[in-house]
Amino acid sequence: MKCLKRILALSLLVGLIVPLGCSKPKLFGTIQEAEEVVQYFEAPPAEAFRATKEALVFRGYSIKEDDETNLSLETFWQPSTADSHYVNVFGRRDYGTVGSYYRLAVKVSAQGNGSRVGITNVAKSIISNLKSSHREEDEVFLKVADFTRKKDIQVTNIGLQK
Repeated sequence: MKCLKRILALSLLVGLIVPLGCSKPKLFGTIQEAEEVVQYFEAPPAEAFRATKEALVFRGYSIKEDDETNLSLETFWQPSTADSHYVNVFGRRDYGTVGSYYRLAVKVSAQGNGSRVGITNVAKSIISNLKSSHREEDEVFLKVADFTRKKDIQVTNIGLQK
């Protein structure tokens, strides 16, 4: 009889604990698009598009969508870094956001004799009002500038001449 009571008590305890171990998500992240960051380059749109694609790959991004007709690119989602996104709290930037992911969407278009390259940082997080610090976008633009620089440059006493 003691053994039966113990088995019954143990099965009751297991019956109460096991359902508690199964949890279901209660919060879901929302997509939050940052303002487009734009820079202009003295290169034809096709060349700026190629350079932007190379810059993204160089920076470690994987390309999800590559539309050469519309000159647009999109990366896969990846975890945000410690300095890539922030929340404005009482007028100060709080970079302590965790559990967020982001992707970059790029659009290249003709602008005068050169190209306009726009990068939109799209974040997905349960934290609202998440903003891009523009650090990732700026790093991509630095490489685009490297990859669109003319092969033969002129260096003078006042710097690089185009």
